[in-house]
Amino acid sequence: MTRTTPPRPHDLLGLFPQLDAQARTAIRLHPRLGEPTVDTSSIGGPLRWPADEPWPVCGLEHEDLCDEPFPDPGERVPEALIPVAQLYYRDVPGLPWPDRFDLLQVLWCPRDHPEGEAPYNPEFLVRWRTARSVGATIESAPVPLVCNENYVPTRCVLHPEAITEYPHRDAQAPGWKALGHGGVWGIIDPFPVACDCGELQLPLLTAVSGEFDGGTGSWQPVEEADTGWEFADPVDVLIGRGYTLQLYYCPAAEDHPNRAVMF
Repeated sequence: MTRTTPPRPHDLLGLFPQLDAQARTAIRLHPRLGEPTVDTSSIGGPLRWPADEPWPVCGLEHEDLCDEPFPDPGERVPEALIPVAQLYYRDVPGLPWPDRFDLLQVLWCPRDHPEGEAPYNPEFLVRWRTARSVGATIESAPVPLVCNENYVPTRCVLHPEAITEYPHRDAQAPGWKALGHGGVWGIIDPFPVACDCGELQLPLLTAVSGEFDGGTGSWQPVEEADTGWEFADPVDVLIGRGYTLQLYYCPAAEDHPNRAVMF
């Protein structure tokens, strides 16, 4: 089912025409409960992961105050990462390096990391792939022994929608999305998200605590206008006290370190 963002309540470009030069495309992912497969884009779903490639584990220090046994069954592996997003380029136009890749996979460690890229948050791992190069795939992914359940996404299928964003609070879509603009600074002072090579990094994936809320109700899809709060938080991930965790990439090269910032 298509999900469509309503027209904006204000003519932002009419008020601030200089913003036109700063327009960026963002892909609202619109995750909804479902049964994704390795052949589909998803949040929290199974990954097209090569059978001959080791499943990644986290080697960072963890804060264990909120840890509890991982809720889903599976082969238990200490510090195993879990799937966060699988995005096929056919569903999410505009992802980086489409001449070389057609599949983006994002995993994270579902525990707090005192000295992680974004302290006291999950820690991301990114894989860029071509789907046809993945031969035999794993039958099932291992799961960690323990986790912070706030960081375990519910399996969701996606209904991607391309929108235009501007560097203004009211012109940035809430919810899980790819690309677009950086978040709205509020927890810490703004700073450039820069790569070690000196290149400014760009948003790749935005993980949030909910699809919309009372302050962002104008972004609720028109197809769900009469559903109240039913689709407000299908992924059921909580970042901090209801914040946003944004993953950045370096446009200079895919193997440069990724950055993460909580807003």
